[in-house]
Amino acid sequence: MSNLKGAILATAVFAAVVFPFLLMMSIDAFHQHAFLKMTEEVTELVKEEGGVSEHVLQVTKSLKKKNLTVTFSKPGLVEFGEEIAIEYNYDYQNVRGKKTLHGQDKVVIMKRSAGKN
Repeated sequence: MSNLKGAILATAVFAAVVFPFLLMMSIDAFHQHAFLKMTEEVTELVKEEGGVSEHVLQVTKSLKKKNLTVTFSKPGLVEFGEEIAIEYNYDYQNVRGKKTLHGQDKVVIMKRSAGKN
């Protein structure tokens, strides 16, 4: 009988403490990985385009639907060697409520613009 009580207690502790903790950690890890992947892609796209082009704006609008807000320090295409600061805010739902991830990145433009903004 005491083995049964011990098994029930262990199951209750696992269901009440361990499982929600593991679930929370896995959800956080998944969203952090997605956040890093999205920010890396935006940073590389800005670097390749030579600034904030129409294509970059379209990509950031599509990411806005996924709760990632991207803001740029300089709009439009910029000159060679200029620096653009990018700020990211990502909201997601966790086990305990809404969480927000913040990030910043700086990109030095290494592409000469074609003269179009």
